[in-house]
Amino acid sequence: MSESYEELEARYRAALNRVSEAYRALHEVMGDPKPIPPGEEPPVLTKAERDAQTEAMQALQEYVPLRDRYWATRWGREGNPSKS
Repeated sequence: MSESYEELEARYRAALNRVSEAYRALHEVMGDPKPIPPGEEPPVLTKAERDAQTEAMQALQEYVPLRDRYWATRWGREGNPSKS
């Protein structure tokens, strides 16, 4: 049995919130990105930084297909958004 639009929307919003929280936590742990000067090695990541990166990537990987299905379903119900 396929899920209803409301169930899909709830899953989409939960996934979006998870991605937002994961990237917020990643930014708190890693701070603002800084360019690596030429000839320098990238810094060694701590376990907390690696864990934050892993959570952010996992959240994003689960979110993207759900986002695509949600918007395809929504546009199917409401029509495509205007180009203006």
